[in-house]
Amino acid sequence: MVSIVISFYQRLEHLRRCLDSLKYCAQDFDEVVITDDGSDKDIVSSLKNMISYYPFPISHVWQPKMGFRVAAARNNGIRHAKGEYLIFLDCDFLVLSDTIKYHIKNACPKRFVASAYKYLSEDQTDQVFKSGISLDLLEHLYCQIPDREIITAHRRSIKRNILMQLRLVSYKKQSLGGHFSIYRKDIESINGYDENFVGWGGEDEDLGKRLVKAGIFSKLAFRYARVLHMWHPKALGCRDWQDGPNMDYFNRTDIPFFCKNGLKK
Repeated sequence: MVSIVISFYQRLEHLRRCLDSLKYCAQDFDEVVITDDGSDKDIVSSLKNMISYYPFPISHVWQPKMGFRVAAARNNGIRHAKGEYLIFLDCDFLVLSDTIKYHIKNACPKRFVASAYKYLSEDQTDQVFKSGISLDLLEHLYCQIPDREIITAHRRSIKRNILMQLRLVSYKKQSLGGHFSIYRKDIESINGYDENFVGWGGEDEDLGKRLVKAGIFSKLAFRYARVLHMWHPKALGCRDWQDGPNMDYFNRTDIPFFCKNGLKK
């Protein structure tokens, strides 16, 4: 069973387009879990009404708003997901029709499938909001944006991945962002996301480092598992996370692969 776990906070119209894009690959997964980092009551009410119209199972799980707690929200999504294979997205992602299939095709125990996305401009995102989602539009927008950055990141990651598996560079060289997928038992083996990350940034990168330290390396899908990132104004409290409150913890000298403040307390 395959579960898609979508992180969400307040951006209902972005989520609607994300779910609309998933309609074109609904045969490739079994459920969607929307894990909510404390959206307002009115947003939650509208969300619950909206998801009832989709042709695939969707559940919504919510946690109280106590700062930016996406690490805790993703753990909450894992706890509520039924699948043995988990695919992680954000609510501002548009998924192309073969993306979920590619994640599943490359699923492998003791590996996680890592990919990236292309950023839509404000004008391109407005086009999505006005015209709605179609296969042709998604393909057109994806092809409009050059592949150069994706290709460069893919090649760089291949080299880094090989060196890490040979133990020639530190596990701390691993980075993780974008969208990724993994077997439940593998993310449970490191106790999921570290919920000590409160505030903007660091939780994804920390997860990637701990996975590699546990011997769970990435399979790269940058060029094939295709996702578009919709534009939006920066979130309240959003800033360059490297100037934020998590850096001292992120830069701790020794990072145990099993975090204490994670899926299981």
